Amino acid sequence: MSEKKAFWQFNNMALLAIYAAALVLLLSGQGGHLIVLLAGLILAAHVLEIPYAWYVLRDKDGSRLRQAAGTLLFGFTWWLPAKKGIYGA
Repeated sequence: MSEKKAFWQFNNMALLAIYAAALVLLLSGQGGHLIVLLAGLILAAHVLEIPYAWYVLRDKDGSRLRQAAGTLLFGFTWWLPAKKGIYGA
């Protein structure tokens, strides 16, 4: 299952849905909502993942900016498929 691009895309779409819900809640003045806090924690964890993603993807030809952006938004659900060649790095 983890070799299928659709599996990883589904996970990434779920993350985008969490971010969208957090943004709507934040803009409506509900900054303390659990979804907003969860999205913030996820983004903070992804920031910490960037150096590791660069290490894992060091042999790939992709740009560091693309690797950082993919990791910031999606974390391991982006860099692991990139490492396996499912996504371009």
